[in-house]
Amino acid sequence: MRSHLVLGISLPRQIIGQIDSERGDVPRSRYMLRILEKRYTQERKKVNQGSLDHEFETLGSSKPLRP
Repeated sequence: MRSHLVLGISLPRQIIGQIDSERGDVPRSRYMLRILEKRYTQERKKVNQGSLDHEFETLGSSKPLRP
């Protein structure tokens, strides 16, 4: 059984351009995998430290829901 799943995603050209300029000679898929792994590792650390509520606060919009 394979440990990887082949997946296709669409991203804006600007994002792909940024990724390509930063990744150098690293394959795009490996570079993006490293970004995702790093992000999820950091998220797990925050959950273990009990700061998940703060994470949601920073992701929310600064605009009030009601006028």
